[in-house]
Amino acid sequence: MSALPPSLLSPAAGRGRLRLGDALVAQGAITGEQLTEALAAQRNAKGTRLGHVLVDLGFVSEVQICEAVGHQLQIPTADLVAVDVEQSVLALVPRELALKYACLPWMVQDRDLYLIMADPTDVVAADDIGFRTGLKVKPVVAPESELLLALERFYEDEDASLARFESLDLAAQVSVIAETSEVDALAEAGPVDATKDGPIVKLVNAILADAIRAGASDIHIEPQEKSINLRYRVDGMLRQIMTIPKRTQNRIVSRIKITAHMDISERRLPQDGRAHVRVGGKPYDLRMSTLPTAEGEKVVIRVLVQQRAQVLLEELGFEPDVLVVFKEMLRRPQGLVLVTGPTGSGKTSTLYAALNFLRDEATNIVTIEDPIEYRLAGVNQVAVSARSGLTFAAGLRSILRQDPNVVMVGEIRDVETAEIVFQAAQTGHLVLSTLHTNDASSAVTRLVEMGVPAYLVASSLLAVLGQRLVRTLCSCKRVDPTGAARPRGCELCNNVGYKGRTAIYELMRATPRVRSVVLAQGSEDLMRRAARSSGMRTMYVHGLARVREGITTLEEILRVVPPDDAPDVEMAVAELLPGHSLTRVPPALSGDVLSARRTRILAVDDDPQMLQTLRELLQENDYDVVTASSGDEARALLFSETPDLVLTDLVMPGLDGLGLLALIRGNLSTRSIPVIFLTGVPRVDDEVRAFDLGADDYLTKPIQKRVLLSRLRGSLLRAHLLRSG
Repeated sequence: MSALPPSLLSPAAGRGRLRLGDALVAQGAITGEQLTEALAAQRNAKGTRLGHVLVDLGFVSEVQICEAVGHQLQIPTADLVAVDVEQSVLALVPRELALKYACLPWMVQDRDLYLIMADPTDVVAADDIGFRTGLKVKPVVAPESELLLALERFYEDEDASLARFESLDLAAQVSVIAETSEVDALAEAGPVDATKDGPIVKLVNAILADAIRAGASDIHIEPQEKSINLRYRVDGMLRQIMTIPKRTQNRIVSRIKITAHMDISERRLPQDGRAHVRVGGKPYDLRMSTLPTAEGEKVVIRVLVQQRAQVLLEELGFEPDVLVVFKEMLRRPQGLVLVTGPTGSGKTSTLYAALNFLRDEATNIVTIEDPIEYRLAGVNQVAVSARSGLTFAAGLRSILRQDPNVVMVGEIRDVETAEIVFQAAQTGHLVLSTLHTNDASSAVTRLVEMGVPAYLVASSLLAVLGQRLVRTLCSCKRVDPTGAARPRGCELCNNVGYKGRTAIYELMRATPRVRSVVLAQGSEDLMRRAARSSGMRTMYVHGLARVREGITTLEEILRVVPPDDAPDVEMAVAELLPGHSLTRVPPALSGDVLSARRTRILAVDDDPQMLQTLRELLQENDYDVVTASSGDEARALLFSETPDLVLTDLVMPGLDGLGLLALIRGNLSTRSIPVIFLTGVPRVDDEVRAFDLGADDYLTKPIQKRVLLSRLRGSLLRAHLLRSG
């Protein structure tokens, strides 16, 4: 193994050994008078170690005692706030033995077992554990109270890990409906009995409710080596929400499989399933898939909102003249209309909007999809089934015998499907489909490369719509000195500055000039030039118009589409966005690798002097500090600064400390942040309410610096162990 991490250890000094009391006096931690008083108290409390007496008298902290013991014995000290233990190492020492000797196996190097101990002079414990493991014990010292807490968490069983989720209020908002239920049966379904089914149901239901409330399109439950990551995709961007104890992994996945009617005994193969839920009285469809990975089964849940199936073309963000042309293409009695873009670019929503435009009593519409995401009344929808041999190609052949007017094919994936699509487009059917290409012009070359004859493409293709989704600015947006709208951040958008998405488009019509390039099998560049000369405005130019309207930002456009490579682009930028330049570098996006940082504390108090005192104290002890003068200000900082701990006053104007705590505990992404109250108005009722809401600690002013630092460290340790457990 690699060397011991220097950040977690304080190596012993290489000087002569002193007694504990003398060592503390030499370090300036206590005075000679305090040592004399402590020794007298020790004599009256027979059997009590001097370190315990010094801590009880308030002369030193447990951390200072550990540092002194480390210097005494020339052994390292462990920072349990940062320590992690592999399960293979933990298994070396049984739980009963670890609790008996108050020790935690940490890591193995060669034949040495580094053992974190409250009393590193306990040779009986070292000999017993060394004999049982066959390894040479190397003692490491840590504060006893922190070590006992670490033992409780690291040796916690699965039921105890799940018990901490018993208080999740979000779980009561979810009702799970059977797969065979009709939409009108939702009203008859009662809420899940979370008490009966246990905390695992509460946890899964709370995740579903929280994700839907946050507007997530996908929920990612990702097993890691020592924990489970929970992430949401909101407005196309993945957000880290929380970590879940690793030992709960199998039960979480099993619960999801039961909900989606999957085989809970099969863990080696991918599986897919569906579930219907109601959250806050609204119905949602969930498409669930599992994937075996090296660390266990990964689960992704796609959240489908049935109301989105009723979307209209006018609601998608088309420019008026482009919408007129697109509708004209859809009114054609035969031919092929393609929608292109990468996964997650909104192609399916555009197709459903087109079907809503075409639906009427005189039109027979049939679709073949993989899978069917939304149900459309009056549309005959067919789901691809690989197990039964119903592929896109096979299903499409059967559909053409069903007298359709309009056929929608979810995706052209292979040459066989492409050939049947073009056959249908030439024999009196309007065909709508999607293709994965970067832009509209490259769709034609992709079809030819797949094996579709160029003459067939030229004669059948009506139009290709290329699109991307960009985030829209929240209503809290600000205007900078150049007049451009910029993201600000508020509670509504979780301080991101963006809320919701809109599409940017480019519509390439099959004009005579475009068809001539297709027949000549010209390059993508020639195709794009022909499309532009025929009136196509690119996605990038459409995006610039959206920026000018204050709907989004140039950085957001550059995130999803590159600038056009054409002489008129700089002119378009200058005309549409005065003061902007293509050379601007977008800010770092969520998902980029973040550099390591120190522990960050959010201090909240309406007293400026108290805030300054807290800032100085915490910075002196190597913490990053962010301050807020009110609960309302702190609410925004929770999401923009991602603090590791919140230190808050109780009585404040506007949002008070209790309201801030309720907000933190009501959101899964902030739920695990420790909260310590500081108050100058000690009232028992307030203290009880604070702990009922989930406060980690409650202190009254004036506060001793040493006490505050000790309580703060303890709360950080508990939070670390919850994440690593």
